[in-house]
Amino acid sequence: MDLFEINLTAVVQLLNFLFLLWALNKLLYKPFFSMMDKRREKVEGELAEAEKLRRQADEMRIQAEKELKDVRQKAEQIISNAEREAERIVEEAKLKAQQEAEKIISNAQAEIERQKQEVLAQVQGMATELAVSLALKVLKDAVDEKAKREYLMKIIKEHEK
Repeated sequence: MDLFEINLTAVVQLLNFLFLLWALNKLLYKPFFSMMDKRREKVEGELAEAEKLRRQADEMRIQAEKELKDVRQKAEQIISNAEREAERIVEEAKLKAQQEAEKIISNAQAEIERQKQEVLAQVQGMATELAVSLALKVLKDAVDEKAKREYLMKIIKEHEK
């Protein structure tokens, strides 16, 4: 059993090896693993924060889309109301213009009728005067003064009707 001989050198080497493990553990492995744990926690925290921020961004995007949709609906409603108001104003203007045109036409027709009546009255007056003077010339010698007047009054009354 020469393979496993326990002597003082083997014990010192074993103690050196254990001391080296203890020293490496104390000075290298624990600080390294502690640093790695802190880094892992930091990365996990940053990932959690990034996920939280992503969710907030999604919520904000959804809210912004909703607000944009609401604004578009309001804009469409305002445009629709403005178009209806414009149509109403145009219809009112058309109706007012049509009423004004009818009023002008009615006034013109009334004026034409008035002038026609004036002209007819003037023509009747002139015709009556002409008839009277013609009758006077014709009857000048044939009828006496009283008969002339009666005849003229009869002609005037007939023309006035």
